[in-house]
Amino acid sequence: MSIDLVKELNSEQAKAAANINGPSLIIAGAGSGKTRMLTYRIAYMLEQGIQDREILALTFTNKAAKEMKERISELTKGNYKHITATTFHSFGLGLLKQYIQYLGYKNNFTVYDTNDNTSLLRNVIVTLGYDLSNYNISSLLALFSDIKCERHKEIQNKDSALEEIYNEFIATQKAYNVVDFDDLILLPIKIFEKRPDVLNIVQERYKYILVDEFQDTSLLQYKFITLIAKKYQNIAVVGDDDQSIYSWRGANYQNIVNFEHDFPTLKEFKLERNYRCSGNILEAANTIITHNEKRKEKKLWTEDSKGSQIYVTSNEDEEEEAYYIAQHIKDRSRKEGLAYSDFAVLVRTNGLLSKLETALMENSIPTQVSGGQSFFDRKEIRDLLCYLKVIVNIDDDVSLLRIINTPRRGIGRVTIEKLRQHADKKKTSLFDALSDFAYAADAPVSGKTKEALKNFVQMVIGWQNLAENNQKASLLSTIIDDISYREKLHEDYPDSPKSVDYKMQSLEFLRQRISRYEKSNPDTSLRDYLNLVMILGEENSDVEKGKVNLMTMHAAKGLEFNTVYLAGIEDNIIPSSRALEENPANIEEERRLFYVAVTRAKKELTITYCENRKDRMGENHLCLPSRFIEEIPNQLISNKVAGEEETSTEDKLAALSAMLEKLRKK
Repeated sequence: MSIDLVKELNSEQAKAAANINGPSLIIAGAGSGKTRMLTYRIAYMLEQGIQDREILALTFTNKAAKEMKERISELTKGNYKHITATTFHSFGLGLLKQYIQYLGYKNNFTVYDTNDNTSLLRNVIVTLGYDLSNYNISSLLALFSDIKCERHKEIQNKDSALEEIYNEFIATQKAYNVVDFDDLILLPIKIFEKRPDVLNIVQERYKYILVDEFQDTSLLQYKFITLIAKKYQNIAVVGDDDQSIYSWRGANYQNIVNFEHDFPTLKEFKLERNYRCSGNILEAANTIITHNEKRKEKKLWTEDSKGSQIYVTSNEDEEEEAYYIAQHIKDRSRKEGLAYSDFAVLVRTNGLLSKLETALMENSIPTQVSGGQSFFDRKEIRDLLCYLKVIVNIDDDVSLLRIINTPRRGIGRVTIEKLRQHADKKKTSLFDALSDFAYAADAPVSGKTKEALKNFVQMVIGWQNLAENNQKASLLSTIIDDISYREKLHEDYPDSPKSVDYKMQSLEFLRQRISRYEKSNPDTSLRDYLNLVMILGEENSDVEKGKVNLMTMHAAKGLEFNTVYLAGIEDNIIPSSRALEENPANIEEERRLFYVAVTRAKKELTITYCENRKDRMGENHLCLPSRFIEEIPNQLISNKVAGEEETSTEDKLAALSAMLEKLRKK
């Protein structure tokens, strides 16, 4: 392997890739080829004699991590297999597998996702005797996450009930031997702080660190990675403050400033050449983002042609807007032979998707909607995954409560309450309480209930024996048969055999996925697969061939399309009125989001807005174009329809006068 960085990369990319010792801050603009630069940087490090096991590359999505691994393997001919290229959460999980016992957990812990935490929190509230209807579970989980991660110092107003619920929730998680996504970052930090010897082991293993999408790191993630990097200081962070759009989930673009403070010897590089957008689109994006004051100075440039102007169109209402976009895509595809996957329609919020999806569907346009229900969130999938979770972690009471009467076994609420009381008194798990009730002569249950408990305990023990024999895929089939799950579905959907077949097909697909994982990873356990599922979820951002891509602007980050429509570009939608009400300073993040949306377009960009739009209550409201449209230079905007001849100046003026007259009348 011989890497010529100057030949393979542009001058700034080559300089950034070659600076492998010491801290580096790489400001990489949209479409600037940062993944290519990172890949060549790693290959160059290997060529310079750095051991592959010493390299840690972190990013935020499984898709990005997979792409990085594939590119490194292709470039190095697959000779270096010990590079750790993964996500923050997967890396944290790996550390917890090795060291979580230092915090009083057992190594057979389970990872809970939001749905699991929701069930757990509901149970905690009920167990403590509070009225569930008085609490918004989603808001509580968000608050508890903020407190746990120190984004909030304490519960406001010293609410004693909330404090009790929070403390019990955290204690119950540990008692059940479960961790959540926050813990995958938080607990490794606690281990490092409690056991400096463990931190030293990790520092010696990972002497060279790269962090992609650095602007999306939270303060906790920043602390996590800098603890590891501080010994050798060989850390390169790659990011773009202009694309920081995730503050609502803890991301802090100020980490770039923090990095400059904590690593004062850093070298800074700027990747400003854009390989994605045509000239006019790029000029529009550059002009828009300069209205933000808190940013690193940069200006993207391209050698591509200016391309078409940016099309801006107004519509009477959201119905007209949706059908305009749908018909326009259909006409362009038919007349110009464009593939549907060349098109993307982006919106600010999920609430704007349904009208557009309907219009595309009614025009017989195949569509992929991002942000729909995950495969792993389907009820039948969650049911069977909970069975598997109990098998690998018998202390997982939340999963046990989900399956104990699914399908119905005659184990009712009164029995469950008795089991809870017994478990609390004995300070043991619900499954241990189940076993006591099933076999103890003086158990407070009898007859059919006791028989049902005994059958359930015996089934679980039998499944555990199968799991120990490492028969993951066949285990799932056995469970489905043992619990007569198809019969349960027939009871749930007596008039819809197609629904039963569809759900059984989903379970078969799950079995196939487990089987593939089993063949590819023969030395791993069922617990490893379940923890992987909780972290990976379902990748919704992959572009599917032959379909128009309909998604939110957030979901589109990292993607690119030849032709992009930005729909609903109105004040109060983008910028969001809610975001500005919370804090007027949020205007800068709203502008960054619009900037990200604009820079998804490679060749053509159309912006649409409505003169009227119905709210959730069905009331009609007058709309104004987004203030961000006004930030695009006039010479870059065309009011003609893409694919048609340029409208004359006279016609433009007439159309503008007509629109103003219509607005005056309203």
